[in-house]
Amino acid sequence: MSILTASTLKPQSPFYEQLLGKVDKHLLHFRDARDVFILDKMNEKYLKYYVNKAVDKPWNNHLFLAMLVYTEKNVDVMTIYYLVFIISKRLNDLFKYFHLTKMEELDTEIHMYQYFKGFIFEEHSDAMRAKLLTFYRSCSYAVKKWVATKIPIEQQEYFERFMLPMPSYDSRDFTFTKSSKEQAQNTRKSETDAIVPLLPQIRNEGNLRWNQIDRLRKAYLKACERVKNQNVKLPLEFLYDEPERVGERFYFRLWDKPSFVLNHQDQFSAHSIKAAIHRTGAYSDENNHYFVEFIKAEKLDEDEEAEGLWFIELFENGVIGAWFQNVTDDELKRKRELLYSWGYGEENSNSNPEPFYSKHKGILSPSTFVSTHKDKAEGVLLDVEPLYAAATFGLLALDICTTTGARLNELLQINNSKECIHTKKVDDKLRFSFYVIPKGRDELEAFYISPQTMKLLQRVGLMLRTHYGTEKIPSVLYRDERRHLFPNPKPYFFQYHHKALKRYAIWASLRFLLHGLHFETREGKPVVVKTHLLRHAFATEAAQRHKFPLDKLAKILHQRDVRVTGYYSEPTPSQVAQSVSELHDVISDYIDLDEAVLRDPEGAEKELKEYKEKVGVFNNVIGGTCVTDHVCPIKMACLGCQAKIPEPEKKHELLEVIELSKDMEKRYSAMGLPIEVKKAKAMRKYARNELKEIELIEKYREEQNYEPRIHFNK
Repeated sequence: MSILTASTLKPQSPFYEQLLGKVDKHLLHFRDARDVFILDKMNEKYLKYYVNKAVDKPWNNHLFLAMLVYTEKNVDVMTIYYLVFIISKRLNDLFKYFHLTKMEELDTEIHMYQYFKGFIFEEHSDAMRAKLLTFYRSCSYAVKKWVATKIPIEQQEYFERFMLPMPSYDSRDFTFTKSSKEQAQNTRKSETDAIVPLLPQIRNEGNLRWNQIDRLRKAYLKACERVKNQNVKLPLEFLYDEPERVGERFYFRLWDKPSFVLNHQDQFSAHSIKAAIHRTGAYSDENNHYFVEFIKAEKLDEDEEAEGLWFIELFENGVIGAWFQNVTDDELKRKRELLYSWGYGEENSNSNPEPFYSKHKGILSPSTFVSTHKDKAEGVLLDVEPLYAAATFGLLALDICTTTGARLNELLQINNSKECIHTKKVDDKLRFSFYVIPKGRDELEAFYISPQTMKLLQRVGLMLRTHYGTEKIPSVLYRDERRHLFPNPKPYFFQYHHKALKRYAIWASLRFLLHGLHFETREGKPVVVKTHLLRHAFATEAAQRHKFPLDKLAKILHQRDVRVTGYYSEPTPSQVAQSVSELHDVISDYIDLDEAVLRDPEGAEKELKEYKEKVGVFNNVIGGTCVTDHVCPIKMACLGCQAKIPEPEKKHELLEVIELSKDMEKRYSAMGLPIEVKKAKAMRKYARNELKEIELIEKYREEQNYEPRIHFNK
């Protein structure tokens, strides 16, 4: 490992020139055991903040050494960002308050102690103090250990000058630590409690809404085709009826840029009107595009007000994208209050919530022309393709999060390559999985998925091929956190306009798809569905309702520390109130399927049979398919298991189980076996719950085949 060696080489990081002369030269040019500059492996997320907020501060070298150490330890990008953000921000407060100018003047036993005791900055919350103490101590400890173990003894003294001084106290010396932790856990559990029982309905509503967007897009494309092929003059009005479940008729106009200008001439300049007439400049054929105006929705059979498109209020109120730019103070206040009422953002915060800002071209946000001139229309102007892309990406994220518990960075890694997507034929049926690198790891691990998830991946693939006009999904560079692990372009499913998606696009797409679904805690606080909340809900449902042992659940969630899994899967208040069952652990050995079937035919048959008795992956089970690759966590009690995806094709099996449970209940009751009677009732309950989920699946599958008749008005 290169430490204090001179070299003519220099880092290639775009931040190098900005840091040169401001960061200690030996830290800046530090190289790892492979002679790679650590700076080149650092992520721009925390480097940007460091350059803008910390590089000119007295603690700049201390934080740079911390970033160096945490980068070498392969720590999550956001963890490093928050460490730099919190420590720098609080040190800035302390230095100003006590008029300090050098790090040597900072006394953790005086200055920091007063802060942690609450003697200063009384307006700061317990959570703020707890976060600083946690990040500061862990940073000081990690850097000290790294210097002691990774740096030659004769050079350690040089690096020790940049270590944050470790305080003599810890979290046990302050009351705020416990109260802050309890508050955070209670908030998380309250939000999880609000959505755990509704996971099937949330997934179902996502599918139904995607169907609605798909119908709009098909009608839009047919209208565009009619204009092109029949030389129809714009605007073109069209309407279609939604399925019986919705029972509404939607009215639209199709526009392009020149036609919109020429039909609203009193609101455009003479220059724009002339360009629209001659189709030049911004109104030329190459710069032109179609968009729709949603005019109204009306009920078909009932004398009630129609609901219309679920997302239309977002556009009516102008809260899509960076809505806070170029607005008046009154508009800013009104829109902020509206977003707060929906649960987006914190009312006491000075920042503007941006829940529907994808920060990615072509996803959710309309074109510049539509967003600029939206107020000139009678109805609501919509760009259809960005809505379709957002709904499609949002549905795939929703499905994977609620069926595998995957993290956001794991979603973004999924790509259309043989290294990632695996298909195996077992018992004459295809079984699917994807391989990505979980948080804190550097090797691929398997996530088993259902045929439904695979269909959604194929749908995204089709959308991308159509979008690009290519036979294959193009390869692009990974752009989110931990990008150093993925230096080569890959055909990622989460990409658009030749760029891989970042987390903002997933968040915005998921919120868009689920907007208007009302969830609230038992205290009445609105709950917004997030990817990490879905992960918590998946873990809680598996552990509390379906009795997954924590060690097996940790494997499914790809977590190393079972204690973290325990935190994720703690019972919600409702589950505590309802729980009457005991946890049944199963301890058994894992048998690798690939290893087993490569043995001699007789041995393979024996191993495969034994495997199927213990492990569910690829197995057909009552009412669905098992998608866990670990020893069955609930002793093959497949009804209601979180590792099973119900399949409508197996509906008859659940109906038979219900009848069987009724017979079992009668027999056990006559035999005086009350425990067995309870088991029979539970069997029937789980079967009925799965039947309800299957009915939801059948509903959105039926609507996928619905082809509305589109009527065009002259």
